Amino acid sequence: MSNWKTIESAPRDGTEIILRKDDRVTAGAWIEWTETQDHYHGTTGEYLGSDEIDSGGNWQSWDGGFCEDDEPTHWCELPAPPAEGE
Repeated sequence: MSNWKTIESAPRDGTEIILRKDDRVTAGAWIEWTETQDHYHGTTGEYLGSDEIDSGGNWQSWDGGFCEDDEPTHWCELPAPPAEGE
């Protein structure tokens, strides 16, 4: 692979890319999440809304290896898929 770029320049919009750290190379993406908790009125059961209780984002690799405290250092775009018949 060539055209490696530092991870700081990688897209953080869920785009699947190739991630690298040392000898490890795998596909993955920056994934963001928000966890909410719904609230209901104790007597009527009426829905009162929800509150955000946790949120964040980190690099997720499809093999499950990269995580918040072991992030990739470089990235590059996925190659184009093969043409029909290749």
